[in-house]
Amino acid sequence: MEEEALRRKLLELSTRQASLNFKIYELFTCNRTLAMRLSGYAAENRSLGGKGVSEEVQKIIDRYLLPKKRDQQL
Repeated sequence: MEEEALRRKLLELSTRQASLNFKIYELFTCNRTLAMRLSGYAAENRSLGGKGVSEEVQKIIDRYLLPKKRDQQL
């Protein structure tokens, strides 16, 4: 009985993990798209004579647009 309960719990947790992994992927993809847009706005700002973006904003852009090792992104 206990073994069966543990298997059910494992199945439930595996399902939740898969759901959370998908949500993380969706959020990362959305954030990456927003970083691309932000980068475009920064380029437009510079072309119009502005300063571009702050260091903090550049870090955000770099996080989502620069290639990195997978384990460094998480």
